[in-house]
Parts: sequence; C-alpha cells; structure tokens
Amino acid sequence: MTTDTDLLRRIEDAATPADLFGPQDGSDQARRRARRTHRVIATALHPDRRDPAIDAARGDAAFAKATTFFEQWSNGIEAADEGTIIGANGTWTLGAQVGRGTVANLYAVPGGDAVVKIARRRSSFRYLRNERTALTRLMEQSDSWLVPYLPRLLDTATLRSPGGGRGAEQREANVLGSLTRADGYVALTAVQAAAPDGLDGRDWAWMQRRIIRALAAVHAAGLVHGALLPENVLIHPEQHGVVLAGWSFATRPGRPAEGVVASQAAAYPPEVTRDVVTPATDVAMLGALGLAMLRPDQRVQRRFSAGLRQDAPGMRPRAADLQGEYDELLDRLYGPRRFRPLDLAV
Repeated sequence: MTTDTDLLRRIEDAATPADLFGPQDGSDQARRRARRTHRVIATALHPDRRDPAIDAARGDAAFAKATTFFEQWSNGIEAADEGTIIGANGTWTLGAQVGRGTVANLYAVPGGDAVVKIARRRSSFRYLRNERTALTRLMEQSDSWLVPYLPRLLDTATLRSPGGGRGAEQREANVLGSLTRADGYVALTAVQAAAPDGLDGRDWAWMQRRIIRALAAVHAAGLVHGALLPENVLIHPEQHGVVLAGWSFATRPGRPAEGVVASQAAAYPPEVTRDVVTPATDVAMLGALGLAMLRPDQRVQRRFSAGLRQDAPGMRPRAADLQGEYDELLDRLYGPRRFRPLDLAV
C-alpha cells in the first residue's frame, strides 16, 4: 500500500476481511499486522484526515467497509470460511455490521431475513448462551401471541480462531430474525433522539401496554429479562409493534443479576447490586423506562412510572396485575382507544 489511491482501490477490491488484513490464524503476529494495517487506513481515509483530492463519497464508503472488515477480522469470523459461519441449522454469510450491543456485534446476512450476533470477547460467551436459553424457553412455554414480541432464534454457532489448535480462542454466535431499521424497527434510543423532549403520553401508552403484556408472559414462564433499557426495546412506529430484545442478561428469579450496563446504572433497582433479581426487578426498570421516555408535562403517567420504582421489591406490583391497572388509567386519561400514528424522523 504505497499511496492513498492504491489503498482506496485495495479496499474497494477486497471481498473478505482477509483480503485487507491477512489470514486470521489466531497468532499475535497476525493481530499486530492487522492493527498496523488498520492504523494506516484510519490515517489515510478517516473523513477528518484524508486528502481533499479523494472523492468524499468514495472515501466514506471505503472507510466504512474497512472498519466493518476489521471488526469481523478481530472477531475471528472470516479467513477460513470466506465470511460465513456454520451453525447447527445452516450456513450464514456475514455482511455489514448493523449494530453494537453491550456484549456483541450484529452483522446483516445479505439477502436474508436474519442478523448474526457475535460476542466480542470469549468471556462474553455466557451472555449469548443466556439469550439462547431464554428465547428457547419462551418459545416452548408461552402462548403463540408472544412470538411477535420476541427476537426469533434461528441458529447458534461456536466460532474458533482458524489454525488456533486445541487452545484456540472461541466465541459464541446467535442467528436472529432481522429487526433492523430496514425492517421498520427502531430502538427506543432512536425515539429519544428524535423526540429529545420526551413522548406524548398517548404515544407511550401503546408501547407500555405491549411491554407490560410481554413482561407478564415472560414472568409466567419463570424468567427475568434483567435489562429493560431503551436500547433493548424495539418498536415498529407504523405497525405499533414492540419487541423485547437484549436477552443476554436474562436469568431465573432468585438468582444474582447476570450483569449490569454500567452506563445505565441509574435504571436498575437496588437489589441488582446487593441481592437477587425477581420479576419485580423488571417492573422497577419499566418504571425507569417510562420516566426516561415521557415528556415532563405528562404528570399522571409519570406518577404511574414512579410508583413502579419502590425500593422494596415486595412493594412493586406484578406485571400481570399492571395490565388492568394501566388500562384503567388510560381510559380515565384518554377515553376510548384510537389508533394514533407515531410520526418521528427516526
């Protein structure tokens, strides 16, 4: 790679991460080589640094492609299999990275209604296994109406660094039904960005009704979600759909929390750090979610959400009981239900 133009052309011609960063054989030498190459690319093609003579659109596309390929290379998911993983139920081609969660990255499957979720570190394997266990249990033990509220678990895989031998580093991968912007879904974090002053209570009403209903079924199946945060609740604004994602921290009631998203520590109730979690933990986090999503002037609904945040788990209502209570509140506030379009530039 001698000039920026040569580098740009090499990125454009690359079909796999290995074409840019070399074979992923699990060695320290390979990692150092890949990091050096990535630094060269960042220095030459980052939008804030690149030569003004390089076409902006072409440079942006190349930089984004190289960044995605480096993520894939670093996660040990290419080289030997040309950008595919082999799961229990089939072979999946990895496309562009479409999301980054607390413990894993999400990659599109080109031409397929699926995404591949890959743990970024070996130490995170248990979180993806938690997700598998939770989604499988919910599908087996819950009524069919709950299915649209959950990600679809399509396949699972264990990835090993090529050529690493007996001690090869391995990571877990789950293949899930696609729930991206292209499918019409957005996380509540995107809704917050589009409505920085918060939501009208009538818009939050249909979201919270569906969340409460789903939580009641989750708890009836003997599970605690454990991470009811804006990034883990997806909505379909046009169809008024809701999906509970982010099952990596799911667990059984009466056990310690599987983990905490440190940046969202204020959303968790006290028992998460000093005791065991129960369905009441999810109820408290739902209260925090409502306070985060509602406009300050939505006083009645905000009082409802604040009431879910009692420090003592035993003082919080059950999700199953909340369904009727919340519907009565909405009837008093807004009268007969009407479909209300959610028009947000998200």
